[in-house]
Amino acid sequence: MEALKRFFPYFRYLKYVWGRFALGLIFGVLFSLSSGLGLPIMAETVFPILFGNTENAPKWLCRIVETYFANDVSGGFLLLCSFGIPATILIRVLSGWANGYYMNYAGISVVQQLQKDVFSKIQDIPFAFFKKSQTGEIIASVLNYPNEIRRVVVDMSNDIIKQPLTLIAAVSFLIYKSFTSESFSMAFIGVLTVPILIFPIRQIAKYLSKRSKQLVAVGETLNSLVIETVQSPMEVRAFNLEKRQKARFSQLLDTFFTFTIKSVRSSLMISPSIEFISSVGFGIALYLGVKNGMQQEEFFALFIALYMAYGPIKRLGQMHGLLRQLEGPLTRLESILNFEDNLKAGVKSKAIVKEIPDKIEGEIEFVNVSFSYEKGEAVFENLNFKIEKGKVFALSGKSGVGKSTLVNLILRFYEPTRGHILLDGENLAHFDPKEIRQKIAYVPQMPLLFNDSLMENIRIGNPNASDRDVIKAAKEANALEFIENSPNGFATIIGEKGSTLSGGQRQRIAIARALLKDSPILIFDEATSALDENNRDVFYEWIKKCKDKSIIIIDHTKSAQDFPREWINLKF
Repeated sequence: MEALKRFFPYFRYLKYVWGRFALGLIFGVLFSLSSGLGLPIMAETVFPILFGNTENAPKWLCRIVETYFANDVSGGFLLLCSFGIPATILIRVLSGWANGYYMNYAGISVVQQLQKDVFSKIQDIPFAFFKKSQTGEIIASVLNYPNEIRRVVVDMSNDIIKQPLTLIAAVSFLIYKSFTSESFSMAFIGVLTVPILIFPIRQIAKYLSKRSKQLVAVGETLNSLVIETVQSPMEVRAFNLEKRQKARFSQLLDTFFTFTIKSVRSSLMISPSIEFISSVGFGIALYLGVKNGMQQEEFFALFIALYMAYGPIKRLGQMHGLLRQLEGPLTRLESILNFEDNLKAGVKSKAIVKEIPDKIEGEIEFVNVSFSYEKGEAVFENLNFKIEKGKVFALSGKSGVGKSTLVNLILRFYEPTRGHILLDGENLAHFDPKEIRQKIAYVPQMPLLFNDSLMENIRIGNPNASDRDVIKAAKEANALEFIENSPNGFATIIGEKGSTLSGGQRQRIAIARALLKDSPILIFDEATSALDENNRDVFYEWIKKCKDKSIIIIDHTKSAQDFPREWINLKF
């Protein structure tokens, strides 16, 4: 039960399909009743009359045969009973089909809703999360693990209703017969072997939980290896890493195979263990029943009832093993869904919470700012400077001194360890990070372009911009010529990550995107590193015209050194 409690929060996803889920459960109950009671009752009540053992048949049924069929069991009564068996099975199979359909409908809906929530959460998770997590882990959490949760929320919910009801129906019949027949009550002692089934199930489940976590870890590493190999074909071939990647992939696959086989081997032991112990119970029931004068028809009814009782027990045992197997995926999924955004928590905990003004001056000031990644060495300490409106602020220095980190602090991807950053004199921590980023146009050194048209990749800067505005931004970024020469102009699809474009073309699209956003603060992190001298000069000429914006540039090119004196150099 403890293992099942962890899945309770995910049952809320059934609210979107509650009607169909309820129908599935109703048909599941009908399936259980037709399975657990249908045939055993027929074997106990009808068969004795058909085979001439009327003294063992219920008196009420004998009166019906006498009144309506003139005690002729070879005519209409036989025909009715003959159709009764397929009718019972028809109810069973149709209710089973309806149960399966509605449960699958609910299950697919649960998967999709959970995937939407996980993907939505990923969009809001702080930047630091992605530095700690493997890409394979995140992708699996979105695409794979929700389907695993479905196996509990829907499939297991179905069995939680259906299997216990089938078991209760069969055991109820056994208890009833135990009170009406002494030989049956003695045979019922065989059912007392059921509690013994708990011990092998618990031990196997513990082992499956351990293997589940190992499978999740190896599977995610395997996903990450495939992703990085597919995304880096040039590097793999340039450094002749083909054999290395193949060897790593094979090694991980072999490890995954080993853990999978061990898990399968253990999970498959649940059913044989239950069946063997059940057969011991059945053998005891047979011995005690015959010793105490059990009739053949009673034994037949006992056989069917015990069969219907042990089936649910076996399934419930498998469910317990499945719960433990899913602990690994559930832990990974919860690491995303329950991830606390410390930035938002910080905003809510502040005494002052303000909305950022629609129009800002864009003046940024660092006041005694220190920063370190978690408990590592400080990237910089007691940093003090001011970026005034209309000024171009240059960051220079050796690699690793913290230039990009400083930009990340302004964008509130991270929070300062000490000190504070002011925007127009107000602490950045008093504003929502999303509102701050709305006022900043950022161009990274390696901009990400999407598998979409050139027009839409630029329009990301301002989703409400017209086509004319997009074209104007492309022209200002000196990207218009190569765009117009593309096969379909602005409608050209540029492939995943802009794979059909050169490095310089990708940077010009990213710059056009930033210009279209028309934000009061512009940040260019090595944004011209892939541009030729002509395009770089065009970019800096545009910078000179921006008298009403605060601009931060990280650049080490000659064009940067030759820039007018309002360029401020900062060295750490």
